[in-house]
Amino acid sequence: MARQNPYQTNTGIHIEWFTVKRSTIYALILSSLGLFGAGIYGYFQIFVEGEPEVEQVHETDNTARFLDLDGNVKVRHSGTYEWVNATMGMALNRDDTIRTVGSSTAQVRLFDGTEYLLKADSILVIEKAYEDPETKAKHVAVKLESGQISLNTPRRIVPGSRSDVMTPGAEASFDGNTTADVSFDTSNRLTGFTIFRGGSAVRAGDTQVRLGASQAVSVTADAGFTEIINLPGVPLLIQPANLEILAVSETMEFKWNPVEGARKYNVLLDRSPNFLDPILESNVSGESVLHSRLEPGTYFWQVTAIDRDARRGAPSSLAKFTVRRVVERAASLDLTVFKPSVSLDGLVTVQGRTDVNSVVTVDYGMGDDPVKVKSDGTFIYRFLIESAGRHQVIVKARARDGGGAAEKTVYAETGTD
Repeated sequence: MARQNPYQTNTGIHIEWFTVKRSTIYALILSSLGLFGAGIYGYFQIFVEGEPEVEQVHETDNTARFLDLDGNVKVRHSGTYEWVNATMGMALNRDDTIRTVGSSTAQVRLFDGTEYLLKADSILVIEKAYEDPETKAKHVAVKLESGQISLNTPRRIVPGSRSDVMTPGAEASFDGNTTADVSFDTSNRLTGFTIFRGGSAVRAGDTQVRLGASQAVSVTADAGFTEIINLPGVPLLIQPANLEILAVSETMEFKWNPVEGARKYNVLLDRSPNFLDPILESNVSGESVLHSRLEPGTYFWQVTAIDRDARRGAPSSLAKFTVRRVVERAASLDLTVFKPSVSLDGLVTVQGRTDVNSVVTVDYGMGDDPVKVKSDGTFIYRFLIESAGRHQVIVKARARDGGGAAEKTVYAETGTD
């Protein structure tokens, strides 16, 4: 009997088969998927027209931040309707709204360095805050919906940088290093611009005017400009001078130079440079004012000129001064310095005695070098000399509290025999 071939069917068709490993199958599948993906990518690259590129505006995280908060200040973040309490660590971004309630104030700094001080009952919206990715020019803009702000713009390093302020009736672009006030009265829709330092271009409707330092203008509800007003100049503070240290006295005189066109002067004195709680706030007709005894501490003062129409000029620069108690003591300290001894190898020894709480220095031609004063007031100082002759040595002593000083000069001699 013939043996049947297992690879042949009853129909006479001959079948041959072989075994393929599982890993080979996986490799074939992955290769097919890769070729398919590459084909799809190539098709879209060649035949499908991509969307036009849109210039990207690079906005910063934390577009702005608070520098100071006083009282009840609210924030409404972009895309929300709820007013929340402002906090010093709060992040501020484009389209956020800031509101000062009642007599509250808030100081804000945008990422370009422009600072805004929101006065009482004011509403401010951050409109723009971006940097051009190619030119690096920074453009910031805010909108004052009501109230008043004071602003300071930074020095401009990159051409094309801008700091703008808009109101419902006008718009202004401020130069770098500009100090100004902007106001908007919702009752009569009157916008006010006052430039204390720097300059600004102000636009309303189809009209534009240019303001310089110590100038002001208003824009009416119908986009009309009032006459440009020249403000009084800036007082120069004379006494106390900036960084001056004064002794406690029964009275202290504050003096400044006269300003042309000024009818009176507003004087502020406070322990804080923000003048939030002034020790002295007075309007005087002259160029000086007296104030009673000030306790030891650090103080700040400032003067602003006011003309006959009650218009204020730019405030003077801040002057910071310190009041200290002076300890009564002799005009000079007790300082004794003995004749220096010199060894054969040129080692000089200087010895002396002074008050225990004194600072002593020795100068033998190399500058003042501090010396340790012992608990009994004695001190020893040694140095080397390499040449023969008569060498001058200056010893100085001064009280740590500034109450007295003394100086002695001695000579170290070697090789003069």
